[in-house]
Amino acid sequence: MRKLIRQPSYNLDDRPFMIIWETTHACDLACRHCRAEAIPEHDPLSLKTDEAKRLLDQVDSFGMPRPIFIFTGGDPFKRADLFELLAYGNELGLAMAVSPSGTPLLNEANLPAQPDEVS
Repeated sequence: MRKLIRQPSYNLDDRPFMIIWETTHACDLACRHCRAEAIPEHDPLSLKTDEAKRLLDQVDSFGMPRPIFIFTGGDPFKRADLFELLAYGNELGLAMAVSPSGTPLLNEANLPAQPDEVS
């Protein structure tokens, strides 16, 4: 019999534990395993900044404990408003994370030394 190591303290039918948002299909890689179907540039039909902020507002409305919100892609660093959206999510009190691609955009300038440096 497997022993459950971690159990959320709330019903997962009420709200998710984690949200993973594919923010863009844009990526400089073309990995066969990637489901994002990478394209070189950001798709103009993707959510605009104000629409993305409304998405974060909706996640915030789930209540406590808030879900972990993960930006992925493609390459989320190809999204020009990524840091604005991270700062907005932080202002709301959401636990924000980025799951980047292994491109040249994954560099020291895009990775703050301390989590509180994002805001």
